Amino acid sequence: MIEALVQASVVHRRAVILITLVATLFAAIVATGLRFDALPDVTTNQVLVLTRAHGLTPEEVERLVTRPIEISLGGIPGMVKQRSVSRYGISSITAVFGDDVSPFLARQMVQERLALVGDRLPEDVESPELGPLSGGLGEIFHFTVRSPDRTPAELLELVELRLVPLLRAIEGVVEVNTWGGEKRTLDVVGRPEAMARWRVTLGQLEAAVVDATGTAAGASLADGTHQVLLRGVARPTTPQELGSALVRPAASGEPGLRLADVADVRWGSTPRIGAATSNGGGETVYVMVQMLRGANALQVMERLHARMADVTATLPEDVAVDVVYDRSKLVSATLATVAKNLLEGGLLVIVVLFAMLGSFRAGLLVALVIPLSMVFALAGMALLDIPGNLMSLGAIDFGLLVDGAVVMVEAVFCGAVGASLSPARIADLTRGVARPVFFSVLVILLVYVPIVTLTGVDGKMFRPMAATVIMALLAALILALTFIPAAAATVLRSRDIPAREPLLVRLAEHAYAPVLRLAARFPMLVAASGLAALAVGVWLFGRTGAAFVPQLDEGDLVIQTERAPDISIESAVREATALEQVLLEAVPEVRAVVGRIGSPAVATDLMGIEQADMFVELAPKSQWRPGLDKDALVEEIDALLAARAPADVVVFTQPIQMRFNELLGGTVTDVSLSIFGDDLAQLRELAEQAAEVIEAQPGAVDVRIMAPPDVAVAEVRPRMLAAGSHGMSAADVLRVVQAIRTGITASHTYVGPLRLPVRVRLGEPPQAALLAQVPVPTPDGALIALHHLATVEQRAAASLVNHDDAQRRIVVGFNVRGAALGDVVEALKTELAARAPLPRGTRSVWGGQYESLAEARARLAWVIPVVIAGIFAVLLLAFRRLRPAVLIFTHVPFACVGGIVALTLRGLPLSLSAAIGFIALSGIAVLNGVVLLAQIDLLTAQGHGPRRAALDAAASRMRPVLMTALVAALGFVPMMLATGTGAEVQRPLATVVVGGLLTSTLLTLVILPALYPFFAGRAAGGER
Repeated sequence: MIEALVQASVVHRRAVILITLVATLFAAIVATGLRFDALPDVTTNQVLVLTRAHGLTPEEVERLVTRPIEISLGGIPGMVKQRSVSRYGISSITAVFGDDVSPFLARQMVQERLALVGDRLPEDVESPELGPLSGGLGEIFHFTVRSPDRTPAELLELVELRLVPLLRAIEGVVEVNTWGGEKRTLDVVGRPEAMARWRVTLGQLEAAVVDATGTAAGASLADGTHQVLLRGVARPTTPQELGSALVRPAASGEPGLRLADVADVRWGSTPRIGAATSNGGGETVYVMVQMLRGANALQVMERLHARMADVTATLPEDVAVDVVYDRSKLVSATLATVAKNLLEGGLLVIVVLFAMLGSFRAGLLVALVIPLSMVFALAGMALLDIPGNLMSLGAIDFGLLVDGAVVMVEAVFCGAVGASLSPARIADLTRGVARPVFFSVLVILLVYVPIVTLTGVDGKMFRPMAATVIMALLAALILALTFIPAAAATVLRSRDIPAREPLLVRLAEHAYAPVLRLAARFPMLVAASGLAALAVGVWLFGRTGAAFVPQLDEGDLVIQTERAPDISIESAVREATALEQVLLEAVPEVRAVVGRIGSPAVATDLMGIEQADMFVELAPKSQWRPGLDKDALVEEIDALLAARAPADVVVFTQPIQMRFNELLGGTVTDVSLSIFGDDLAQLRELAEQAAEVIEAQPGAVDVRIMAPPDVAVAEVRPRMLAAGSHGMSAADVLRVVQAIRTGITASHTYVGPLRLPVRVRLGEPPQAALLAQVPVPTPDGALIALHHLATVEQRAAASLVNHDDAQRRIVVGFNVRGAALGDVVEALKTELAARAPLPRGTRSVWGGQYESLAEARARLAWVIPVVIAGIFAVLLLAFRRLRPAVLIFTHVPFACVGGIVALTLRGLPLSLSAAIGFIALSGIAVLNGVVLLAQIDLLTAQGHGPRRAALDAAASRMRPVLMTALVAALGFVPMMLATGTGAEVQRPLATVVVGGLLTSTLLTLVILPALYPFFAGRAAGGER
């Protein structure tokens, strides 16, 4: 059948060429719909539920808000995990669904369950809301807004009223979030002494505000043949206007009592949960644009760039916009690295083709397979919605794509020596190698198929790569069996075949002949050398460290800091500003530093005031000090901050890396150790013991407990009898507590389009130590200290409560630098078991990238045997005998020897990227073995003995074997040596393939011919 396809392609060559051109044009049109990003989005399918519970402590949030919602969400079809964080005043729950569940269906099911839980939440708790539909690659554009003449409140209002609507209208933008600024309020701050003198209670103040605000619909009034709409409006827009509202109307000759008589009416602001600073200049407003999950990052960024002109035009002249982070720069840089590697690899492949074929037409014909197969692969990616990124495009080897075409054209060259070249002759020659070409490329193609079945993080990382390679190889195989024979019969002529071998081939043959003869004379020495090489490979494999995926160098840094959990927001702003000034003054590689403190307006990134993310923009590496690399720069900054701007915890990461870690495991570090139990104090103690052990482990850096220490809570418990004796209920006392700082939102008013809360407060917020002395006006006109109405105590309380599947946990997180991640964690398991054993009733779970690594190992434990079995099955199908299949299969372990040696020489760990390289290598290595064994079988069938058949076949097939190995290896060399953005992710895979092809080719050309007589079952000495 395969031979018949080749024959038909030559007979109908014009039709085949026309169909190929039309199909290529159609594929090119389809490929224009391909979307691009820097990396695959490996984050899980999750729905974020946010619930604001103003004034509740973390344990109260856990008990009254988080647990009821977790119970309500339990049992949703397709949900595989729940995580939650309960902080002061807010609950954040992440529901993780299987990848086969539509994200829109997942959100709908969560929303339906939330509708049922509303009645079980406390009155003052806001309705739960869903976070934006975004992912780990969603935070695509960050900028700050500053003005020397405007207040933080005015800046935030400009952003919310002018910028946010413009940016949200962009296709592909799902959320525009902000840090910093202030939300204005209109405050009625009661003066306790005046309130007591006029016998005005807090409730009466609240009622006066309610009575002074509102609207009334009046339908319409006739106006001749027309009508006039009628409405009543009481919306005070200034403190003076609201201050004139009456608390008590005039009666019995006494004048009316106004709000201004018993309270100060003024502009205020809501308590802040976050802030932002910029370049050592103090506070700013920070804006983050989030992309819809699955959208085309480059297209969305193009729309954003176009819209920013409108944004700039919308803002007043004194307001400036400074870009902090632009995803398109990273995407463009990674795609430039991919394009550069592919271009260089393609050029090397073409040079080898021309040099070894010695014919421009033949070389051009083979090289045409590269763009043709790539166009079809890109069209397939667009149809399957596989984005073009570092992984999906970066692992394509142009040398692999032309291997089948090389063998076909080389067969024409060998068979045409001394004979005329006609279409019929070309058909005969290409038919002869069609079967080994088909099975050789099929083996390479099949080894990628199990990768497509991977799930989890490793599946999301490498499935796009495998699918792209499969489509490209499938296109290349079809082209090799149809287009190449048809085009060869059309364009190749007898004079295109060089009269003598090209210089490079002659040099190779001259060097190869004595090596082959020597190997044939000493087969036992060759066998011993091969076994020794295998032994070395096994030994090196056991010593090589393990890692998950090489970390992409994104170009910029994020410095995460943690300070005392009870720090005020003003102090946090001062500390962040000082850190920015130190970096800008002392580190020449730092261009800009912008800080995000606490949580944003939509708390997608739930952080306390004590936490800050400092985004550090670095200069291009070409402008760095000589000899300075990223690790050395991080160490220098770490030492500098410890000396001049210390924080309790300082952690170094990158924007995408931080977001991936957070969404995958609920933490922002590379590795997390979760300790589960019920007693928060006990969990804290166990976490501190574990952190002490981890800090002593080489390679473990940035160690921290992912929960701040306990904070002080002032707790006011009404004494009902005492309060009742002054005409107050427990509810009245609790509203006093609310009015001291947060304020009671009595109504709302509007200033232009801006909706402002009108709050009622009681006096100025005191220092915590003086809380018990706060004077409270009572209905009987007395002014009573709070401690006479309630018990006021200070106690320690958890700063946050973390859940995983509704179980309490505390997390110890750390990053890994200068060591293999797998080795560090395995060593820590032993150390922790010995030095910090867990008591009964608690348990620990490793997470983060180590969890992903363990899951990937478990999947590879069956993927690799399936690959091996698939290769062996194809070889049996190709040769229909066990012995040749076994002989060719020896290429796999020999190729792996070269791969592990190359990794060791370059100091690279055995990462998942390298493991995928070994899987790919196992298929590539078999190709040349199939070509050589097919020729040996042919010569044996013609009556040659095993020894002579092996040597003659090796000599005659040296060129195609060497050519296919060279083009496959050289196609990966640019990836192996690249230093651009994203090169570190491709490097292990390319290193494995290049190193493995060296040893695999050595086996094909030297070891296999020398040992074939023994595998054939005859003595070598008797063959001539």
